[in-house]
Amino acid sequence: MAEYESIHGTRVRYLTSDPTLNSSTEGQVWYNSTSGTNKALVQIKATSSGGSLATARSGLSGGGASPQTVGIVFGGQTSPATTNTTATEEYNGFNWTTTGNMNLGRGYGCGFGTQTAAVGAGGYDHGNGDQSEVEEYNGSTWSEVTDLPGNQRSQGAAGTQTAGLVFGGDPPGPIRTQSLEYDGTNWTSSGTLNTGRKYLAGCGVQTLALAVGGSTGTPTRSAATEEYNGSSWTSGNSFTEGRSALACFGVQTHAVIAGGADPSIVSSIEEYDGTNWTTSPATLATARRYFAGFGSGTAGAVAGGGTPGITGATEEYNSNINAITQATWASGGALPAVRSGSGGAGIQTAALNIGGENGSSIFGTTEEYNGSSWTSGGALNSSPSFFMSSGGTQTAGFRAGGFTGTVGTVAQTAVENYDGSSWTNGTALPTATGSNMFAGTQTAGLTFGGQQPSVPGTVATSLSYDGSSWTSTNALAAPKSSGAGFGISTAAIAAGGSSPPLSPSFTNNSQIWDGTNWTSTPNLNTNKTNLRGWGSSSSGAVAGGRVPAPSSTNQTEEWNGSAWVSSASLGTAGYLGATAGGPGSPSGLYAGGGRGPGAASSAVEEFTGGTSALNIKTITTS
Repeated sequence: MAEYESIHGTRVRYLTSDPTLNSSTEGQVWYNSTSGTNKALVQIKATSSGGSLATARSGLSGGGASPQTVGIVFGGQTSPATTNTTATEEYNGFNWTTTGNMNLGRGYGCGFGTQTAAVGAGGYDHGNGDQSEVEEYNGSTWSEVTDLPGNQRSQGAAGTQTAGLVFGGDPPGPIRTQSLEYDGTNWTSSGTLNTGRKYLAGCGVQTLALAVGGSTGTPTRSAATEEYNGSSWTSGNSFTEGRSALACFGVQTHAVIAGGADPSIVSSIEEYDGTNWTTSPATLATARRYFAGFGSGTAGAVAGGGTPGITGATEEYNSNINAITQATWASGGALPAVRSGSGGAGIQTAALNIGGENGSSIFGTTEEYNGSSWTSGGALNSSPSFFMSSGGTQTAGFRAGGFTGTVGTVAQTAVENYDGSSWTNGTALPTATGSNMFAGTQTAGLTFGGQQPSVPGTVATSLSYDGSSWTSTNALAAPKSSGAGFGISTAAIAAGGSSPPLSPSFTNNSQIWDGTNWTSTPNLNTNKTNLRGWGSSSSGAVAGGRVPAPSSTNQTEEWNGSAWVSSASLGTAGYLGATAGGPGSPSGLYAGGGRGPGAASSAVEEFTGGTSALNIKTITTS
């Protein structure tokens, strides 16, 4: 049997403990003398489903420089295949949102740039033939800019809106070898491809681009790779499976190709390390051609295409040295009665559901959860209430404000503390407030935002509580109500909700409290209100909510201290459920809420956070 050293030219390292590992050690082998085992760091490559396009289409283009969770696609042809579309859609890692239409519908052009600064060039307009039209996108609208020097379609592209590159394609005449550089205003001829190709793909930046695959006009699809250095093209190593109408994403030193036709439609994926291609163990779930791709070599996505029917499916590709266990939602014990707008407190295995309403009645009851079932707790002292702020633990709970009255129009100043069996009155809020948010505990809390009868719309008011008195603090950076609040009194998050004008109003605004000031953080991926959350200012989650369309969402977003990322979806879309989960807890609870058009629910779902650990494998002989 050949030894590792003779195969790879290096010795197996002899160590008393596993080394410090990162992506640069992927594939390395070492011997751990303490455990007496040979080990290796293995990279995991996989695809997963994303949200579907609102408009299924083939021959679409996209902004290849966009990250996986900030994508854009535009144009293409819908069913029947002779129908042009001007539709533009933006991706947030969860779903696609329709934005401003292109001026000219067409397919089989090329796109480059990002979600807020994209370019669509050339293409084929059924009824009017090949086009030279170029349009720029600014994040909301398209504008016509300098045309290509001639009509063309099926080109490859790379780069950004102010430093783009278009190459290959056809027509007229022979298949093109020409490259054109774009500076945001003008097109300039540059180096020629070594092999002219149409329906090829490109990725990278203007001065470090890749041109891959395509058709040379013969039945044989190309496996050619060419690298651009800003002035000329150099042939690189070919990939394994030649194909045309494929997608490429990443950079010149780390790129991914997926799908295409050879001549049958394929699902295979290959990765490029700047020199060689290797076949990925991951494949597309839906084989496709004439589709868009965007992202990096470790986190990319593809959308739309021909199967040979037309699809709107999106798939995400991830390559990671970590073994990732995905977050999940599972059914828990149902509430004794349907409830929406309740307050929540505690953790997943020791939670409170406080008050709420069911469309006809407002409740003053409390239910306690033990991780599997609910039992009755003490009733509120003050009037029945919903849309309150709440927090703390099951044995030291807290609620403040909310709405009551026959139709829920009366805001409250009531503050109450729970000791595990009964509620007692605390110091009232200075001003009656409902739909406010809360972070902290019974003796160290923070309430913020909400609606006050004396103030139209929403407020930015922020108040700290020490268990006996309220103190005004610096206000929210932007007023809001009906958002998700979580954390502690000195480090809190306010995410989403409603901002003026009150109706309709859905915001993705996210703010962080440092004990002194509220400042803006990266926004949620989706505008939504009536969402709920749990966690800390460095690790939290929000679930459900109302969105512009449809009326509710099953989305969950996790906050990692610097960004919001998509997570497992609720089993059923909902809004205004009660949530529980301790600061920094990977586990949460979502109870009741609106789970349909105007329908309150008794359903309970339990959240288990995902985990990530280095994928270290012990090498055995079997």
